[in-house]
Amino acid sequence: MRFTTALGVPVLAVSALLAPAASSAAPLPDSDEAAVYAAAGLQARGSDYYREACATALKPQTERLDINRDGRDEMLLFVASSTCFGPARGGNVALFMRDARGAWIDLFGFLPGVEVLPTGGEHLGYADLGVANPGGCMAVYHWNGSTYTHAANRAIEPGGCQFR
Repeated sequence: MRFTTALGVPVLAVSALLAPAASSAAPLPDSDEAAVYAAAGLQARGSDYYREACATALKPQTERLDINRDGRDEMLLFVASSTCFGPARGGNVALFMRDARGAWIDLFGFLPGVEVLPTGGEHLGYADLGVANPGGCMAVYHWNGSTYTHAANRAIEPGGCQFR
């Protein structure tokens, strides 16, 4: 199922709050999902996942995408809103890519957001990405050759970024 923003921009991914229900089964131990969870610092305890120094159970979800059109998937990791990540409304998202050795690396840390969108631009062969938050403001990130960096805020609803 695909979604669009209020402006009709296609959504690459949505948070666990908006996405169709995902399987509650833990990923297979040798799967890419399990490797991304580990790279994000998530540890399994029963059917829940936890971050170090945080007692809140997390229910992570992943979505694959190819941000640089190289035929290899990167992976978005969504976690619903949690005190483990600070005062984010809606949820948190991280983006992971395989490095030259095959290890999953984090490209921008956990950001508050409920959806990740292509913005239509690109830098150094990688799609510019927008991370939308409740309230109609989207933080836009550009690839700098090794990671995504914040470039601007863009209103996706009238008045969406007026206080940012």
